[in-house]
Amino acid sequence: MKSKLFLLTAIASLLPLSASIAQTPTTTQATPTINYSQGKYKTAAPDWSKITWDTLPPVQQPGFLVIPKNLISTFGYDPSRSWTAGQKVDSVVMLGDADDAFKMSALSLKTIGAVALTTTTTTTKPTLKEFGLMQWQTPKTLVKAMPELGNLSLSEVPPLAALFSKNFAGLGYGTISQAIASNPQAANLTLDKIDLSKYSLDSIPGLDKTQLGKFKSWQQAYVNQIPKLSQVPFDKMPQPISSGIGVVGIASVVLGTAEKGDARTLNDYFVSGSVVRGDRTVTVACPPGIECSYLEMGDFAGSEGSLYGKRWASGSSQQVKGGYGILAAVNGGKEPTGRLVYGSGFKVALTGVNESKGTADFGLFFRICARPPFQQKTCTPYFIGPIPWLPVSENDLVIVGTGR
Repeated sequence: MKSKLFLLTAIASLLPLSASIAQTPTTTQATPTINYSQGKYKTAAPDWSKITWDTLPPVQQPGFLVIPKNLISTFGYDPSRSWTAGQKVDSVVMLGDADDAFKMSALSLKTIGAVALTTTTTTTKPTLKEFGLMQWQTPKTLVKAMPELGNLSLSEVPPLAALFSKNFAGLGYGTISQAIASNPQAANLTLDKIDLSKYSLDSIPGLDKTQLGKFKSWQQAYVNQIPKLSQVPFDKMPQPISSGIGVVGIASVVLGTAEKGDARTLNDYFVSGSVVRGDRTVTVACPPGIECSYLEMGDFAGSEGSLYGKRWASGSSQQVKGGYGILAAVNGGKEPTGRLVYGSGFKVALTGVNESKGTADFGLFFRICARPPFQQKTCTPYFIGPIPWLPVSENDLVIVGTGR
């Protein structure tokens, strides 16, 4: 019990946003969209066939997470990290964070190459150094990930030959499996002990066909540490992203920061709220008397529709309980109110309204997740962000999604 309490108090939270960061404009490329309409109403919906980790706008606020060293063994890897305002999302998100959402662990370098959107042509082959998770692999873990590797001789796998030779071992043995059995010390050397930039990916036979999830501590590799993974469209992931257009409302009116929560306006008046275990949205009303700017929606069925009069509260006004398991303590256990419009990969939050212009701005927030061996998944609140997202104007369609 003491170790769990220590983790809860030792995990760092979101760094405060400084005024200079808030005033610094961020230059981003336009998010690819497609025109979507229902009747006389329309909106710019995300074009998931062209949206990748690389095309997402950068993170707008800095933050960090520190896991105490004596508890890293609980996770099986170290999910600690820090990031700055303006940093690209693919250098903040680790594979383990969003694997339930996209199943990236099922990808191999070969399948990634087949679906990635490439905008530049190069004749230079990626090296083992560019395949980030190689640095903490050992001969032993590689053979576990790729059993057929054990039947090859060291001379057929130059990086392993170089690694064994550093320990003056293995060169006299027939196969890699025999070398590992006879030289346990060398078998547990990590590949970062050699210059990985000297070896191409095909210097390890079968590497490009092996699923990412087969490698030791694959979860702690950042998305940008896997060649071309940042260029895979979200609709081409092993588990494709939800389009969100299963449930769509109408933006009736936006109301600004003068609005306050009302005790008579209960949870079921809202579509925004907390994400709970099972990765579903539970709606949460604004507390009475507290600032509550919001977007009020209409429904195609009129006043009889399920979305008629429902409110999407601003995450800038309202922080709600988030996360589950031992990582739920991060960021004070809070996340901006919002919804899982496109699945659990990120949460969509209303980040600001302009009542005079009748516009609402949105942002995406990410989280950090881990699945300790023989334990349930644990996740932080959605607190990494915001990532600027598609705005909505009054009388536009609002993509609400299923909430899951």
